Amino acid sequence: MSETLSAVAAALTAEQRALLCQRWTHAALAEHASVASFSRFALHLLAVGAPPLLVADAHRAALDEIEHAKLCFGLASVYAGEALGPGPLPLEGDLLGELSLAAITAAAVAEGCVGETVAALEASAAAERTRIPEVRSALETISADEAQHAQLAWRFVRWALGQPDPAVRPAVSAAFRQALAVQVEIPAPEADDALLEAHGRLGGASLRRCQQAALREVVGPAAEVLLSGYSA
Repeated sequence: MSETLSAVAAALTAEQRALLCQRWTHAALAEHASVASFSRFALHLLAVGAPPLLVADAHRAALDEIEHAKLCFGLASVYAGEALGPGPLPLEGDLLGELSLAAITAAAVAEGCVGETVAALEASAAAERTRIPEVRSALETISADEAQHAQLAWRFVRWALGQPDPAVRPAVSAAFRQALAVQVEIPAPEADDALLEAHGRLGGASLRRCQQAALREVVGPAAEVLLSGYSA
């Protein structure tokens, strides 16, 4: 990170730096966990005989998430005043889950079509609000990559719907209904929101509005178009 960002961080109070460190560390850990999620997705694709291009793109997405984690830990480190990084990732339990095409596709809807779409729009919204070049650049990279990851999930779901498995469409439809039924409550603005957004983290109200818009204006219409091409 540049001396410019270090100077910006140095001008903050200890409490402000601690808050920003905590928020960027949280983001970094989420990106770190996404590496495992895409590794699992690649195995899911292999398990159901998905096209090789989708498998290759899943592996590329995992590599993207490694870079995202590095970017976020780098920013957290500036606010912490020391180098931060991930620890061991807990991997106990049933890592692969149910391996039916319907179950794997429903998971792709929740984690990819919905989760990655929302993540891309959140990062884009955060990038628009910050005026710190290094922070904006990191968020723009993350947003562009997450958009590609969302497209990967939509492509896989489209492929799965075309397979001769009658359980897939009901599972996909149910997964979208569940995601779109979530009521996103908009909290009142908080005193730290302006600080957070200046440094690339959305305040609670902005975050919830972004999530609400993503579900209503992007995921919902796209799901309707996708499912309309396949009979019930």
